[in-house]
Amino acid sequence: MRRAGNQQPKERGTRSYNRTPLTTYYRADKAPNSPFQNRPPKKSPRRYLFGVADLILIVVLIAALVYSLILRAEPAVMASSQAYRTNSQYASLIQTDFSGLSNKNKITFNETSVVNHIQQQFPEVSAARVELPFFSEQPKVRLLVSPPAFKIKSSSKIYIVDEQGMVVTDQYNQRRFADLPTVEDQSGFRASVGKPVLSSTAASFISTVIKQCQRAKVPLAILSLPPVPQEFDLRTKDKPYYVKFYLGGDPNIQSGQYLAARQKFAQAHISPSQYLDVRVAGKIFYK
Repeated sequence: MRRAGNQQPKERGTRSYNRTPLTTYYRADKAPNSPFQNRPPKKSPRRYLFGVADLILIVVLIAALVYSLILRAEPAVMASSQAYRTNSQYASLIQTDFSGLSNKNKITFNETSVVNHIQQQFPEVSAARVELPFFSEQPKVRLLVSPPAFKIKSSSKIYIVDEQGMVVTDQYNQRRFADLPTVEDQSGFRASVGKPVLSSTAASFISTVIKQCQRAKVPLAILSLPPVPQEFDLRTKDKPYYVKFYLGGDPNIQSGQYLAARQKFAQAHISPSQYLDVRVAGKIFYK
């Protein structure tokens, strides 16, 4: 059956509406009680309090940092030996090295320059180290001091020699050096304070021989360095002969050979008339 006219058939399930044009809309400023209204936040005093606390903390940290960088001119000195000077004496003489402008703070502090000057001022100091504590203004200076080994007579003058062979001082008449034996240098070398007169090996050799003889209660009389390369001579108060040592050898072996020969000669009631030579390990020569 056909529909009348030109009417188009409507699809099933569709409806037609007559929409009215929108002429009004909602504005937030017309609703003062709206929960969505933008309101300025309330100013809290806690916010200002935290800001002041942060500022104080920053100032304190800056002050602590500046304090930690400052150095005092009175260092604390700790020496491994006080055979020459006390810690306070070292400190009073070293503090001039910390009075310079560049050495008054930890950033520009020149440790190398200070250590070099300390070793020049004190020949007995074989090594030095400066410690800069983070939470303290007072620097710490640690000194490795070489103990005195013996006296040496050179060109009619007497000096103190340490175990490194360095001429430390010419103040040989002090009480602290009264028991040190004297070595006569017959080689013609002119000794001077602050300069080595022997190698550290030679100085250690002589020091070891002296200690071994003192331990055996040998009455030492004259110790000498003759004009012969690497030779060291020893003479006692109770024997007519002297003993030849070789500075390039083992001091314990040579001193042991000498003490054994000395005892054997004493038991046999004989004695060399001129010298006893222990320069060769395992062999003893005498005349």
